[in-house]
Amino acid sequence: MLTDPIFCMADSSTMVFLHPDLSDIPDSLKEDLFNPDRLQKEGLITRSEEGRGTTYFFNFRNHACVLRHYFRGGFISKLSKHSYLWLGLKNSRAYREWQILQEIEKRGLPAPRPIAMRIEISGLTCRSDIVTEEIEGSAALSSILCEKPLDEKDWRRIGATIRSFHDKGVFHQDLNAMNILLGSETCHLIDFDRGRIMTGQWWKDRTLKRLLRSLNKLLRKNDPFYFDPLHWDFLLDGYREQD
Repeated sequence: MLTDPIFCMADSSTMVFLHPDLSDIPDSLKEDLFNPDRLQKEGLITRSEEGRGTTYFFNFRNHACVLRHYFRGGFISKLSKHSYLWLGLKNSRAYREWQILQEIEKRGLPAPRPIAMRIEISGLTCRSDIVTEEIEGSAALSSILCEKPLDEKDWRRIGATIRSFHDKGVFHQDLNAMNILLGSETCHLIDFDRGRIMTGQWWKDRTLKRLLRSLNKLLRKNDPFYFDPLHWDFLLDGYREQD
């Protein structure tokens, strides 16, 4: 069910938004959702994963949650690791991701629900965090391929899932093997802070090329890594089956 976030101001420089299911938690606990040390002390963290930053998985009020801090990538990260120019709430990374996830849910596509977000403002810059639901029983495509090969039906399922997003106008601007989660019968896309609703066709091929570059990069860096051109053909078959 679609739900608008509930806003609370923690202090003059911090904005916290919560899913209505968490609206009754005390103010003293609201920022704890974004504090890994506090979550660890309370025994709520179940695991963590390293990427551009650390992603924390934790349980809170019967919600399986994922905490991510927004980090910059590329050259600009050498100048500013996680600070962004403050251009207002609607231009912040966390708010944009919350909104696109709401739209994705409205369109019936497989992606996590947003649970909470925090934006910290310091002068002309800001930092952001988001908490989303965990897709339980799934693992990142990048991790799976380091351990075992996928069969044809799994690759076709990935292709069909990407096509479903494209058919409903959802552009994942940074689709890579880390942002695809596979379960035994499911496939979800995650990390939509740069996602957009689009029309036209040009961006669809760009998404596929971005994913292929990601897979080939991981193939060069990891041994073993179970990916070859035939697997990509299976993925494209699944994508085109929707024609």
